[in-house]
Amino acid sequence: MSDQTQINPQTLQSLSLGAVRKTPIGYFTGLVLIGLLISAIFAAGISGAKKKQEYLKDPKVGDVYEVSYAKNGKTMRTIYRIAKLTADSVTFDINDYEADSRKGLRKLRERYSDSYSEKRQVSRAELEKMKSKISSIERL
Repeated sequence: MSDQTQINPQTLQSLSLGAVRKTPIGYFTGLVLIGLLISAIFAAGISGAKKKQEYLKDPKVGDVYEVSYAKNGKTMRTIYRIAKLTADSVTFDINDYEADSRKGLRKLRERYSDSYSEKRQVSRAELEKMKSKISSIERL
């Protein structure tokens, strides 16, 4: 008994003619979509970092900074808003409230966006040192 008699004649004929079925392209659309999504997230991150650098180099009155700092072993977040600019210094209005998470900071921005009573003046050199503590800058 030969091996050829055990194979279906139609299958044998399609194999001998080279008509092997290929994987449909539709099977790979999910991978392509995931790749596009990752690329978009990466591009948005780069864009945000560039915008932050531009805003730090050229601050404007009204810019809102999200600032992180350590307090009692926890990372706390609050909002600084530029109130005044001079050639060598920046004066911030500091929000009266603080949050321990990004979600809390978002709520703080919604509820207490105009609650500033403390002021802090820093030199432009100090502002450059603060950039690692600044998570984002929003220009209004």
